[in-house]
This record gives sequence, C-alpha cells and structure tokens, in this order.
Amino acid sequence: MAMYRTLALLFLLLVAAEIGTIDAKGSKYAKKTIHSMIGDKEKKEEEKEKEKEEEEEENHCLSQSQQFKGFCFSSDTCAAVCMKEGFTGGECKLENAMRKCFCKKPC
Repeated sequence: MAMYRTLALLFLLLVAAEIGTIDAKGSKYAKKTIHSMIGDKEKKEEEKEKEKEEEEEENHCLSQSQQFKGFCFSSDTCAAVCMKEGFTGGECKLENAMRKCFCKKPC
C-alpha cells in the first residue's frame, strides 16, 4: 500500500513540475520583462560570435600535424606543436573515430 502512495505522489510531483508557470510570450498583450530583454540581447551576441567563428573557420585551411604523436586530447598542446611546425594554430578534431591534431593557417 505504501508503494502505491509513493508512486502516486511521485506521479503528481512529475505532473506539477511539467505544468510550470503560464507564459504569455505568444500573446500580443505580453509585456517584455527586463530579464527576457537581457536574454534576447545575450542570444543576439551569441549568434554574432558564432557567425564570427564560422567566418574565421572558413578563412583557415586545416592540415594534419606531422609532428604530433598519439591521441589529441588538448587543443592547446596541439596548437603548440602546430606553432613549431610554422602554422598559426591548431585544434583537435575527430576523424575516423580517432582524435587527431589539425593545424590551421590562413588560406
């Protein structure tokens, strides 16, 4: 009997947690709060940063490092090896189920 009570209580808690608060974002009468406006600005800034990163990636060519040995777990270590090879930087990437060091240089 105690198990049924526990299951019923757990079910009610899950249902209550899913209901949450009523949000009027889709309503034409909804007022923007300061918190939501700050969140919108943060989202726009994140989108701009992603666009910049994509542009930077497009302007860089990748080449697998010749001197890096073993699995690539740290992009910082990879970048240091690539700098010794004469590249501008490096990063670890997954290729054929193995993480390898790829060096970057401007195209």
